[in-house]
Amino acid sequence: MTCYPSSPKDEASRARLMKKFHLALLGALCLQLTGCISYSHQQQADASAWPIPLNSAKPTVSLKVDTDYQFNGTPSQRGFNLPSLERLLTKEYQSSQAFEQVALGLNTADVYAKVKVSNHETGSMLLAIISGATLLVIPGTFDNEWIMETRFFDANGKEQGRVVKREITTTWTQLLLVFALPFNESTDEILAKLARSTLEEASQRKLL
Repeated sequence: MTCYPSSPKDEASRARLMKKFHLALLGALCLQLTGCISYSHQQQADASAWPIPLNSAKPTVSLKVDTDYQFNGTPSQRGFNLPSLERLLTKEYQSSQAFEQVALGLNTADVYAKVKVSNHETGSMLLAIISGATLLVIPGTFDNEWIMETRFFDANGKEQGRVVKREITTTWTQLLLVFALPFNESTDEILAKLARSTLEEASQRKLL
C-alpha cells in the first residue's frame, strides 16, 4: 500500500478541526470548573436553645406561607419553590418540639402562624453579562436580603404579635470557585436559622 503525502489543503482542514476540538475541550473544562460560593453576613444569631423548652402544654399550629421575590426592587414571580419552602418550615416547626401538631392550613388550631418569606436580590446586570461573556473569568456577584416575617394569631384569630428576622447573603460566581463549594452556605440553612430564631423569640414573648 502506497502512502501519499497530505496536501496543504488537507493539512489546513485538519488544523481547523483540531482548533475546534481544543476550543470545545476548553469550554467543557470551563463549565466543569465553574462554581459559586455563597456566604451570610451573620446578622442573625442562631437560636440559643434548640429544641425550644416549654413549661406549658404544647399547642397545635397551622401554617400559612407566602413569598415575595424582587430583583433590584422589581417584583417577580420566580425565585421560590413554595412546596419546598413549606416542607422546610413545617420540618423546623416540628423539630422545635414546641407543638403537639404542625400542619398547613388547619381549620382548627391553637395557634395560627402566617409566614411571609421575602428574597430581595440586588446585582449588576452589566457585570453579569460581562462575566458570562468571559466564561466567568471575570467574577459576578449579587446580594440577597432574606426576610422572614411571622404573625402569630390565637385560636380566635386575634393577632398576638409579629416577629421579623433578617439575613443577607452574598454570592460570587467565578471560574475555579468549584474548589470552594464544600464551604458554601445553602439557602435552606439560612431559612432554617431564621425560622428557629423566630420560634425562640415567639416563645420568649409568649406568642405561642
